[in-house]
Amino acid sequence: MDSCENCAIGKMREKNVEKGPKEKLSKPGYRFYIDIASKFTSAGGSKYWFLAVDEATHMKFTVF
Repeated sequence: MDSCENCAIGKMREKNVEKGPKEKLSKPGYRFYIDIASKFTSAGGSKYWFLAVDEATHMKFTVF
């Protein structure tokens, strides 16, 4: 029985990729995690929200 092209595509997967460094930094300001959201409008009329979190200190910065 021959397999169709769609079945072969469905069984494919991407190769394993490392997700990032596993060690946490202890120096503040060297690595940030960021997020941008645009699903809402703020009370001031802003359409975008930016959030950055410092990995070492867990300090959060936000901008509308």
